[in-house]
Amino acid sequence: MSKRIQIIIVIFVVLIGLRIFFIYRERNAPAPAPKQAAPNPNFSADDYVVPTQVHAYNLKSAKEALDGKTVWVKAGNQVYFYPYASGRVDFKHPAGLLPPLDKLEVTNIIQATSPNAKAEEVAPGVRVRNEQVLAVFHRPDDKKTYAVPIGGNRGGDYNFYINDTFYVDDPHDLYKHWPSDVWSAINEHQAKQGMNELQVAMALGIGIQQGSGGDYGNRTLEYDNNGHPVRVTFEHNHATNVQTGSGT
Repeated sequence: MSKRIQIIIVIFVVLIGLRIFFIYRERNAPAPAPKQAAPNPNFSADDYVVPTQVHAYNLKSAKEALDGKTVWVKAGNQVYFYPYASGRVDFKHPAGLLPPLDKLEVTNIIQATSPNAKAEEVAPGVRVRNEQVLAVFHRPDDKKTYAVPIGGNRGGDYNFYINDTFYVDDPHDLYKHWPSDVWSAINEHQAKQGMNELQVAMALGIGIQQGSGGDYGNRTLEYDNNGHPVRVTFEHNHATNVQTGSGT
């Protein structure tokens, strides 16, 4: 009987020891490596680029956001700019359309009324003229000063389209993952096969969809290109056909 009790005690001690060993090993085992998320084939590196946005709501906030800053033209060949001298904007003689990715050094934000602006009644017996909010700028290689509209003021109600007009970050840094040959084409304002819609927009400006079918990356766009039309067909967001001349 005595031996049996001893054997039972030994077995009991061994079981307790094993239990303690397994608990210790479990608690001190290295943490499992986190599972890597599978890459999403529907996303590209461009989708992870988040350009800085300007949140202006009046003249003061627009000045704080842009005065003294460098910006790059996003809405290429879409926005007219005007000579600016002695505190006046020469609305009657546009200097042209801002080219894609044109680099501008902003020196002031002003309000001015276009000669063609019509007075509107904002309250009974109260009529105001819509004022334009403009960014005064010069180019790094041009000593002349110009002004370009970035919004409007209707009786104190401001509406800005800064984020549609400009990049406030250098696009060359935002999209530094693009190959050098793509950037060469963009800087030369050329569209080439293999480029995606964003790259072609940076090269030629805003395009107009041709026909009713197709969505982003799978359609044909025509770019005015400042009077030198270019038509580009995209498939799976890659240019498959580039033609110069309108209606070709």
